[in-house]
Amino acid sequence: MGVIIKVTSESFLDYLKRLTDEIYAMQKSSEARIDRLTERMDRSREEFDRRSQEFDRRSQERAREAAEADRRFREYREESQRRMDDINQRMGGVNNVQGEIAEDLFRRNIKEALKEFDMDMDEVYHNLKANDIRKFYEIQLPRFKTAFPQFTNYKVYGSLGALVMSDEQETEIAAMGLFVLTQGQDGIARVKKPKIPIIL
Repeated sequence: MGVIIKVTSESFLDYLKRLTDEIYAMQKSSEARIDRLTERMDRSREEFDRRSQEFDRRSQERAREAAEADRRFREYREESQRRMDDINQRMGGVNNVQGEIAEDLFRRNIKEALKEFDMDMDEVYHNLKANDIRKFYEIQLPRFKTAFPQFTNYKVYGSLGALVMSDEQETEIAAMGLFVLTQGQDGIARVKKPKIPIIL
């Protein structure tokens, strides 16, 4: 048994119209979705560009800050070095003045101070440098008569002096066989004789 459906041209036209409307609605919906997607992509791209520019700006700012900090550190280091050089120069001057005062004190008073030990001195030479005790004791003192041949026939005693000297330093220097020259409480040169003096 078969079924016969009669389709009139009018109902077919309705069907085509409905189908066309559905396709058109689908197309409009797709276009709207594409527009929304495009808009979101544009916003994302703009946000990405904005963040990239912000990152670049901050990177440049950090680079400028780092360069400024480096410049300030260099200036600080140079200024510190200048100040240290100035302090060293001033301290060197102070040390030189103290050394000259000590030398002058001993030069003016040493003859009188040595009379206590029944020692007599014809001349006093000064401005002979001996900054390091060991260097003076081990190298300079043994070479004295070679450097000053005019004293070949004289007895030469070694000594070290300072305006201020600790008891330990005095003991160490005297133990080497050297006379110790320092300033007494009265401001006059004081001599400490070693138990066994070195005689050249």
